[in-house]
Amino acid sequence: MSWFRKRKKAEDTTAKQNQQRWRPWRRWTRTTIDLGNPRHRRNLLLLFLIANVLVIAFFLVNYQVYHYTESAEFCGTACHTMAPEMARYEKSPHANVECVKCHIGPGTSFFVRSKIDGLKQVYAVITNSFSRPITSPVHNLRPARETCETCHNPTQFKDNIIKNIRHYDNDEANTPVQSTLILKMGGWKESTGVSQGIHWHINNPVYYIAADEQRQVILWVGVEQEDGSLKEYFARDMLTMAQTSFVENAFENDEVRLMDCIDCHNRTAHYIPSPQEAVDQAISDGLIDPSLPYIRAKAIEVLQQPYNSTAEAYAAIDGLADFYRVSHPGSWTKPADGPSALERALETIKEIYSETNFPEMAQNWQTNPNNARHTPSLGCFRCHDGKHVSVDESGQEVEAISVKCNLCHTVPIVGRGDELIVESPVITGTAPESHADFRWTIEHRDVDEAEEQECYQCHGQAFCNNGVCHNLSHPPDMLFTHAEEYYTRGDQVCYTCHQNILCSRCHPGGIVSNP
Repeated sequence: MSWFRKRKKAEDTTAKQNQQRWRPWRRWTRTTIDLGNPRHRRNLLLLFLIANVLVIAFFLVNYQVYHYTESAEFCGTACHTMAPEMARYEKSPHANVECVKCHIGPGTSFFVRSKIDGLKQVYAVITNSFSRPITSPVHNLRPARETCETCHNPTQFKDNIIKNIRHYDNDEANTPVQSTLILKMGGWKESTGVSQGIHWHINNPVYYIAADEQRQVILWVGVEQEDGSLKEYFARDMLTMAQTSFVENAFENDEVRLMDCIDCHNRTAHYIPSPQEAVDQAISDGLIDPSLPYIRAKAIEVLQQPYNSTAEAYAAIDGLADFYRVSHPGSWTKPADGPSALERALETIKEIYSETNFPEMAQNWQTNPNNARHTPSLGCFRCHDGKHVSVDESGQEVEAISVKCNLCHTVPIVGRGDELIVESPVITGTAPESHADFRWTIEHRDVDEAEEQECYQCHGQAFCNNGVCHNLSHPPDMLFTHAEEYYTRGDQVCYTCHQNILCSRCHPGGIVSNP
């Protein structure tokens, strides 16, 4: 029995030792804080101060990290996929507005959602699986009324704006061409209830269904009426027996979008200008000398070509020197105090390429259409093309969405070279009945001298000195050469007369380039 007790005592001792080995805290000595002891009070106070400093430092660091992740610098540089967007953002009117103001907006829910989306973007960067180019539009972007309209108020009636646009011709002299027009900003006037002009679209709910991710092909438009019903306009291709079910299915699948600011101003902070626009601006700013023969045409030609890298593009731009060396050797004349006009032009063209083309991301002015205009992308003409129609119960066409440009702006007044028009087109008074149809811009050529004097009462003496309308002649073989004519100056003159005639009228299958 004593043997059993000794063995049991040994096992209990071993178990206690093992228990103490795995639970060392049970061997900790008791600590007693005596506030009556000055040393204990000093140590406790020191510990309290250190803890407070650490807590404050923790919150300060996290606060700074939070603000850095909300900054444009973080959005545009920490994530290298945003390089094209950052480059254009810095040159936009919104360069002083933080990215999060538009892409996230106020509120906790959108903040949390943005951080979750950010983790997806981090994963895409790490795995090199991000889209090239960055796709647009952002389909989960917060509605403009919750972001843009915290600063802008499109529902307020706006005065008309006089717009002067400076172009240059592709001729040897790079002849300046200035278009002057009045933009009818409009909106809603509360005192009268009048809604008109460009901003009519914001005050009147407009819904649409797009066929593509970039919302460039519009299949259906619905305009909400005062009684809450929708006046529907279908693209002619959708005029089938299934048109009603098509719209119903789109509503069920959440494919119907309520038009807001971003549907027109979709590139407002990331707009990439076309080569024509960028070169024209560089000439106007004095960065490219217009005395260089054909410099506009040559610059646009080299900028429009596709390149695999920036280095390849720079080499092609440097190749312009060969043209001037052979055809215009005087362009190489160097002043005593700096580079020649041609050298400065070539450097400027390289800068234009770097700011508008991003071959590493397969992104340029063509990949992200700008809807605030109607050149070079369709913009307004996505809907205002005369081919979106409403029908009655029998399927007969009743009305088409208007294609009249003077709904949004006046007829451009254009001057060329030494005949640049500096007088703005001021139009006053009530438009006569003859002006109700836009065809008046074509038919008024038959007015007599007495009627012409009446025109001056509203338009002014300089109004008829308009190079976009007068002194134009079509070549005899225009039917076969109109494509080249349009390429050279169509954006300046063709649509003034040919309001209702788009390329698709004769080319329903699209334009096929000549091989």
